[in-house]
Amino acid sequence: MSDTVWAIRRGEPGYPAALGDLGAAAPEQLFGCGDRQAIEAYEPEHTVTVVGSRRASSYGVGVAEELGCLLAAAGLVVVSGMARGIDAAAHRGALAGNGTTLAVLGGGADVVYPASERRLYADILAGGAAISEAPPGQRPGPGAFPKRNRIMAALGAITVVIEAAEPSGSLITARLALDLGRTVGAVPGPVTSRVSEGTNNLVVDGAWLIRGAQDVLDLLLGVGMQAVRRCGPPLDPDLARVAEAVELGSSTCDAVALALGAPPEETAVALARLELLGYLRTDGGRYSRSALIPPGGETEG
Repeated sequence: MSDTVWAIRRGEPGYPAALGDLGAAAPEQLFGCGDRQAIEAYEPEHTVTVVGSRRASSYGVGVAEELGCLLAAAGLVVVSGMARGIDAAAHRGALAGNGTTLAVLGGGADVVYPASERRLYADILAGGAAISEAPPGQRPGPGAFPKRNRIMAALGAITVVIEAAEPSGSLITARLALDLGRTVGAVPGPVTSRVSEGTNNLVVDGAWLIRGAQDVLDLLLGVGMQAVRRCGPPLDPDLARVAEAVELGSSTCDAVALALGAPPEETAVALARLELLGYLRTDGGRYSRSALIPPGGETEG
């Protein structure tokens, strides 16, 4: 990692050509920290922007991490804004997929915001970059984040929204992307969730429905270019039944135990094991399935 700030002026080699689509609103220069090659080697057709709510649910965070991981593993660059919630999860997923991720910041490229994401910032800079049009040392002020959204929208060949309330900065990014002629996709969510209202409305209005990384790859690279699923460790029949019960809607320990006719204490142990193995996520005692699948796509036994 390097915290040395570098700059690329508009018209210089390495300045992302896609930002030219912003016309007069294109940044005159970009400041950056980290691997300068990450932005100089930028290819718009292999870049995905992922945005979403800061107050994300465990479902949204899990989807963002999974999407970031699988897209990065497939060789795509993941762009986001390093905000809490969906943005941070997308970056972490891309890092887990051993890929390149770019953080577009509202303040200076050398200013970690939010400060709680200092470790994530360092990890991003190790193989990717943090970029901004704001000069070094500048703290993000009023209007900084909506302004930086246009850069995020321009950089991605597709912008994927994962959880967004109405109204929100993520929806602003989606509208900017549409204005630039970019593809916009949205991950649907529960109709009872406020943070899914914006994404569900995007789908109704014609955005591409994104069920996972394969849908993004199909849009960017062509249908069937590369199947992507993440496999976990094998599951014995008992754990497989518990995972299936959660997938079918039993979200608490008591509900799973009742559905399977199993002792609650044994069910609690199984749920804990499945969470450790990565097959389940939990939020306030309620469980949901991750996108992880057993080897071969089916359970053992």
